[in-house]
Amino acid sequence: LAQASSTKWGVLAARSPYLHKQNRDPSVIAMESRSLVLARVAERAERYDEMAGFMQELVEAKVPLSPEEREMFSAAFKNALSERRHAVRVAVSSEHEMEKEGRPEFAALAAGYKTKVEAELHEICNKALRLLKDILVPVAARGEELTFYKKMEGDYHRYLAESAEQEMKMRIAEQARDAYQKGMEEAETHLATTHPVRLGLALNFSVFQHEVLHDTSGAVQTARTALVDASESLRSLPEAQQNDAVLTMQLLQDNLSLWDPEAA
Repeated sequence: LAQASSTKWGVLAARSPYLHKQNRDPSVIAMESRSLVLARVAERAERYDEMAGFMQELVEAKVPLSPEEREMFSAAFKNALSERRHAVRVAVSSEHEMEKEGRPEFAALAAGYKTKVEAELHEICNKALRLLKDILVPVAARGEELTFYKKMEGDYHRYLAESAEQEMKMRIAEQARDAYQKGMEEAETHLATTHPVRLGLALNFSVFQHEVLHDTSGAVQTARTALVDASESLRSLPEAQQNDAVLTMQLLQDNLSLWDPEAA
């Protein structure tokens, strides 16, 4: 493990302008530590907007993130976004209900609120995508790290597509599809079929195919292929790794049961 980590840092140093941590300005290292500590505190306090801000500071320091830091970066933006996605769904539902009840003035208020929350949602998505495309993806190590970031890139384009108008929706959906597909190619080349990042990518890509592209047959194929491939290797894993894989495999199976009940 130590040798693999050392090799990874050597590759990153060779192909990026970033310095090794031991050669960095102590004041920069102190800032990075501060940002990470505050991100952990914000996470415990469930103040996810602030957590995302602290993780943004860490990313902008332009030092490759550790696996734990990658998970924190993902969790910060995902949780900051979750309440907005829920609020948009509630506002849309309320708007439709009020229209059916013949209360157009109330429906207009709900529509206005939806627009406000969507603006916040778009800001978070665009911020995450900027950090991914401009900083993280260009210097990511092949394999798990690059797959992780391409999955995130696909996810945040998908979130934008969910609330976009039709012409813009398809343009953003193509960007999501491209990121997911590149992530799938990277995973198939470098990651085991039971790797949690590879399984999570297949899960999210299949949901995108079903919900955004309305390509249920493609979603079924993506989910089923991931499930079958992982099942063949599952028994050879240690128990702890089996448990990690099984959680995502069950979600894939649950979706297959909804999308293709007869085959399930």
